[in-house]
Amino acid sequence: MEGGSSLFPRANSKSSELEMLQKQHEEKTMKIQELKRQIESVKLRLEKQKKEVPKEKMEAFKILSEKYNSMRDEYNGLLAEKLGKNE
Repeated sequence: MEGGSSLFPRANSKSSELEMLQKQHEEKTMKIQELKRQIESVKLRLEKQKKEVPKEKMEAFKILSEKYNSMRDEYNGLLAEKLGKNE
């Protein structure tokens, strides 16, 4: 009987060890899921920033193009005046 009763503490010990390992596993699984969500969030934020930069560049290009066109028109007007006076 004593041999049989000595198995119970081992069984309880194994059971509590198993429960502890299951709890650690659950905690690590939750941590992994949280890290996956954070990674996805960072990816989305980077994609958004990546798309915004070209918009800013396009706006700057548009402004420079408008300034160039304005200056070209002014130059052509002045050139036409100069040529008209010379004739």
